[in-house]
Amino acid sequence: MTPSPPNFNARTRELLLDLIWRQWSVLGVAGHGAKEPNWIVDIEALVLITTVHGRSDPRLFDEMLDWLWGNAQWVNVQRLRNIQKRLTLGDSRVLAAIADWLSQRTTLSKWKVLAKDPEPVEYPESLFRLSDMRELPWRGEPDPIFVRHGLQRGPVEQRGMSRPPNPRSAAVLSWKLRSLFGVQARCEFLLWLLTHERGHPAEIARATYYFSRTAEDTLREFAASGLVRGTPTGRAISYWVKPEEWFFLRSWDQPRGFPRWIDWPRFFHFQEKLMSVAKTEMSPLLQSSELRRAFEQLLPVLEDGDLRTAFKASRNDNGTEFTAVLTRDVEGLYAAL
Repeated sequence: MTPSPPNFNARTRELLLDLIWRQWSVLGVAGHGAKEPNWIVDIEALVLITTVHGRSDPRLFDEMLDWLWGNAQWVNVQRLRNIQKRLTLGDSRVLAAIADWLSQRTTLSKWKVLAKDPEPVEYPESLFRLSDMRELPWRGEPDPIFVRHGLQRGPVEQRGMSRPPNPRSAAVLSWKLRSLFGVQARCEFLLWLLTHERGHPAEIARATYYFSRTAEDTLREFAASGLVRGTPTGRAISYWVKPEEWFFLRSWDQPRGFPRWIDWPRFFHFQEKLMSVAKTEMSPLLQSSELRRAFEQLLPVLEDGDLRTAFKASRNDNGTEFTAVLTRDVEGLYAAL
């Protein structure tokens, strides 16, 4: 049976929330069991997408806070800012409130750069909302930090149930590199090299959300070690590694090599943009037209994120059929994870 067009947002949101829970569970959040994935979690992208969809799932939001309180030192704040600026991913006001809350810990002072001074708000809105955007009631005294950012919620109650990532999980390879080499751009460049055949500095910088010059300088330094190779291709240099020389990093049984790298920021950004135009109050035909327009505008994002092949939807799908095909594409994308 062809899904009705207005269900696009509901279905996408359902799949996305389940994925967000799975990723936080991999990192050590309690209470949501899932099979071990063969892809790598992007911590910064996960924080950003949760500032949006955690608002419709208070338990998810507070489990994220619980994990961040004990593990936020592993988040690359500079990279998080880079992603937010390039893709406008996440809710900036919610992120500022989280950063302000985390800054209570002196060991997390680096988060202060995200805790922007909020503009005065006469009537703070509820932090938590239902899926239809109606405000979710809350109890108790409002949390003063969130109120300062124009968001009302009850006091944050830390359960202390979250744990650091399990180093034997392939999905936390990014975190493992940070624990070995520090929370810095070098880890992202090495992670990309371990999970791809080869690439130029500009390509690697775009995929990891850093500047090309940073990637170029770092990759040149990597090559001096002899463990990263550089091959001239025209005026540029293509960098690559022999995976077997890095297998000392493997502490997992599956996959047999290195896990799958996914451009999660662009993955999330793409769906956020589609959901923002698929308004339920639209007629099915208008909604399909808006989705088609947004989809075509987002094709460069899919190309950059190496996600284009997952979609069969095209301008050849007429009328509301475009929404039906796009919905099936999104379901297929999640089923492959």
